[in-house]
Amino acid sequence: MAKYLDKLYKGSVWIIIVLSLIAYFAYRVMSFDGDVMLTLYDYQTYVQLLFVIFINVNMVSGAYDNATSQGINSEEFDLADKLNNKIIESVNNEMQDFRTYIKRLNQHELVNLQEDYLFKVGDKTVDELTDKELKEYNALKPIRHNIYGFNLPLYYELSKNREVSYAASIKKNEGKRIKQIKKVFSASLFALMTINMMFATDNVGAAFTSLVIISVGLALTFIMTFVPQYYKFKVELPKKVILKNTLYNSYIAYKNGTHKLKELKEEVKDVTLQDTKEQDTVIIADDITYTNDNKLQSYTKIQT
Repeated sequence: MAKYLDKLYKGSVWIIIVLSLIAYFAYRVMSFDGDVMLTLYDYQTYVQLLFVIFINVNMVSGAYDNATSQGINSEEFDLADKLNNKIIESVNNEMQDFRTYIKRLNQHELVNLQEDYLFKVGDKTVDELTDKELKEYNALKPIRHNIYGFNLPLYYELSKNREVSYAASIKKNEGKRIKQIKKVFSASLFALMTINMMFATDNVGAAFTSLVIISVGLALTFIMTFVPQYYKFKVELPKKVILKNTLYNSYIAYKNGTHKLKELKEEVKDVTLQDTKEQDTVIIADDITYTNDNKLQSYTKIQT
């Protein structure tokens, strides 16, 4: 299954283009044969419209849930989730020191950018800059490291009150009543479609053409919903975890004294982390390997 999903992901752009062209071709070939006002007053027009909307909404829901399930079960997400959990276990024990490091790292990024700009304009000092250069110098925007959500799991449920739910149980008949109410709509829709209906062979051709067009639309809906969601779990999240791992390892190196940060000249107060008599144990990942299409394949846990 994973092999076919990868092919769908790689060829999704071309599939969408082909299906869109088929839909456009059908639109150009077909012509409206009827009275506009009679069509607007015909209840079947709205029944058909509601039906197409109904099946597209269900397709979106099914494609989204299927992509989430397939993405969570992918090897790339599994490796990224394990690595992320190890990072969370470590950083939660020293979050205050980690935040202090991030503040100094952001200052370091600004100093680096300022030094690069001074070198770019002729290795000048700030006092030697022209008015235009000084204006550009003061407007420099360095990289900012934002660690909001750094210690959150990769996949979690958030309530309306922005609370992470850890409930791991299901109440009997939970959600059953809501599903029954929702089914009233679909039942009413199908009932309207079958009132006073007779089978006519003359309608088979037109019905089949409509079915083809609706099917193309559903296929487009599925691919355009499934692929981005699947891509998040299989590619985007593993890449973000690798970036998170790199940042946390740089913090460990800084704490152990093997990584230095530059400070702003106007900063006179030296903010230091808590002293440690011996180096911390690093239980984060190293030797990260990728597949040919730049996906997380494996990592090795090290201890130094």
